[in-house]
Amino acid sequence: DFSLDVNGLGVPATGRKACEELLGDIHHYPPADFEPCLTHLAKFLWPEDWEEHKGRVLMGNGCSELIDLIIRCGTLRGGFKPGPYHTQYKEFERSAKANGFKILKPDDMSATLTGLCNPNVPTGDYMPVEELKEYIENKCPSGSTVIVDETNQLWIGSHWREESLLSQTAWIQQMSRLRGIRVYVLHSWSKFFCCPGIR
Repeated sequence: DFSLDVNGLGVPATGRKACEELLGDIHHYPPADFEPCLTHLAKFLWPEDWEEHKGRVLMGNGCSELIDLIIRCGTLRGGFKPGPYHTQYKEFERSAKANGFKILKPDDMSATLTGLCNPNVPTGDYMPVEELKEYIENKCPSGSTVIVDETNQLWIGSHWREESLLSQTAWIQQMSRLRGIRVYVLHSWSKFFCCPGIR
């Protein structure tokens, strides 16, 4: 089952210790503003300029929830294409079907919604950030929505931030302003840190 691709090294000791220390607070609802978690996450994603980007972060209960929310609320109805891979994580397609999208082939240029994983799940195919930007610029029509799930981005190594679309906020803003292409970048930490049960 490729949906259970959790880190074989197990839960980091520091993560386990933090959970144990906070277990006494389990009866409280999380704060509505997600603080201080939101600030810590922004600092992790953008160590140098986290304050500038913190407002771009939306937290959810895993990528599946966010994929569904974006498809239901953040895109025009029409056609969905997986791009550019035929085989990939099925949550995009499942949510698109449930929300009335026509399922298209990966090379269809009429799609109002494109969803892809980078690195791809389950094949491991990977596009460096410049190649990914070129794909979006050339294969996604103006006025469309693109969801890029970068859940496994950390596996590429210590330079993952530089190769993530998170490092391309000016380009993402430009795509929205000039072409009306809305690019959503998703990350999930539960698999890399081997903790899907504490979402």
